[in-house]
Amino acid sequence: MLSVLSTRNATSTWAEKERTGGLAALGKYMDCGDSVPLCGTLTLETGLGPGAYGHGNVSVHGLWPEVGEYGTSRCIQPSGSADDPTTAYSCYADDPNALDFETHEWDKHGKCAGVRDVDDFFGQVCALAKSPLATMAPERAAGASLSDTADALTAAGFPVWDTDAENSQVLLSVCAGDDGKWIFAEQSQMPSLCKGKTPGPAPSPPSCVPGVHGPACDTDADCAGKPNCVRCAHSGFCTDEPPAAREAAAAAVEAAA
Repeated sequence: MLSVLSTRNATSTWAEKERTGGLAALGKYMDCGDSVPLCGTLTLETGLGPGAYGHGNVSVHGLWPEVGEYGTSRCIQPSGSADDPTTAYSCYADDPNALDFETHEWDKHGKCAGVRDVDDFFGQVCALAKSPLATMAPERAAGASLSDTADALTAAGFPVWDTDAENSQVLLSVCAGDDGKWIFAEQSQMPSLCKGKTPGPAPSPPSCVPGVHGPACDTDADCAGKPNCVRCAHSGFCTDEPPAAREAAAAAVEAAA
């Protein structure tokens, strides 16, 4: 069986991916449409990018609800458990840093995806990724470019929403209704395919309130000036919660050095 999983350099970590690219770099905004609670992208790597994005085979990066400044998707917390992953799921199993990377994806994206728990989230990610990765694999073997790969996915019927030229990724548009079951959909199809019971999508608030993700962020500077926000949390969203005591102590030590 042809493997479509990535074998990444063991010295490359998910943190490298956090520092480069992403939808903030693309500058795109996704409008889910009327009464669609959840929309986002399934982001796939050609393996032709720099650093951690360069590897021998095509692979899945993750499923990203487009919340806050990235789109009108709601951030819907897990209906069951929010516990972190404890195993390497099938579409990440060849990554030597799988658990670290899965935990990052779950904390930043999965906990806003309206799923039941971490097994549900990564089960859907791997299931969604299987067919488009199978389309991408022969393109990669033939030496196809990012644009050629995107064209092949479009020809195969997958909804290409954008490409990330910096990191050689293809972003497919996906959506989900109130049941948290994600499907492929063109942005224009989302209101008919993923209509929810709620009157309309509610983006993440522009301020921070207790117990709810604030605006999306990459650094503390992104949260500056936003009402009640004090920092950028590890989840990738602004929060009203101050740093833990040990984080504050570490910062004091570093400042004194």
